[in-house]
Amino acid sequence: MSTFLGFLGFLILIICPIYCAMYMEATKKKEDQKKMTFFIAFIPGILVLILAAYLKADQPIETSQACGVVKFYKTYAIKHDHFERIAIQFVHSKYNRHLRFDEKLLKKSKGEYVCFEYLDKFKNTDLAESKILRWIDE
Repeated sequence: MSTFLGFLGFLILIICPIYCAMYMEATKKKEDQKKMTFFIAFIPGILVLILAAYLKADQPIETSQACGVVKFYKTYAIKHDHFERIAIQFVHSKYNRHLRFDEKLLKKSKGEYVCFEYLDKFKNTDLAESKILRWIDE
């Protein structure tokens, strides 16, 4: 919802002042009225963008818990930075999920059954990828 409002606010921010400027030119209004109307035309777009930002900031991030078997680790290098992902086959799933793995966490060995708390990109649509937060001891 907030993404749609942000897009709509951006469109209003562009279209409304242009439309008002064309309307004021066609009706042959005074120069002062033209300038004032042009600047006032920005207000609706700004208000919609503020509403979108407020709604986006209000969304809580939900953590999830799951268990699975560690399949492998893989390190990725992007320019001068590198990060690591872990592939885990979740319980009752035949596919591996690749989750971002923080270097501060202890590595678990390949084939080990683990339980963990993570941020799920499918439940939190604002996240670019899923990330493991901590291991849960059972």
